[in-house]
Amino acid sequence: MQSEAKQLDEERRIEPRTDTAFFAVELRGRDLYYRLVRNISESGFSFDDHFPLDRPGDPIVMEFPLPGTGDPIRIDGRVVYARPDRGVGVRIERVESARYRQLIAVPPPARRLRDDDLPR
Repeated sequence: MQSEAKQLDEERRIEPRTDTAFFAVELRGRDLYYRLVRNISESGFSFDDHFPLDRPGDPIVMEFPLPGTGDPIRIDGRVVYARPDRGVGVRIERVESARYRQLIAVPPPARRLRDDDLPR
């Protein structure tokens, strides 16, 4: 029961999530790490990481690309969860809201058709 309650706590985002798939940059001192962002919402996002360096409570700085511009969106946040099976979840603490909302409005990538999806 304890782990279920913890998982529910980790999943608490008021706003709906937008599934996505794009690479962002985590800035860690002088190092850069490319992260595959899987979903975003007004208050947070998550990215894949099978060997997370981040721990819950850690501050995190990311740069997200905004299609059509050469200027990335800087995001300051705090890690909410970091698990090899689920990736890293981040709560946003500071971001340029108008530009971030533009990013959320970008349609998610189309799902690739598999042979099983085609009519016979």
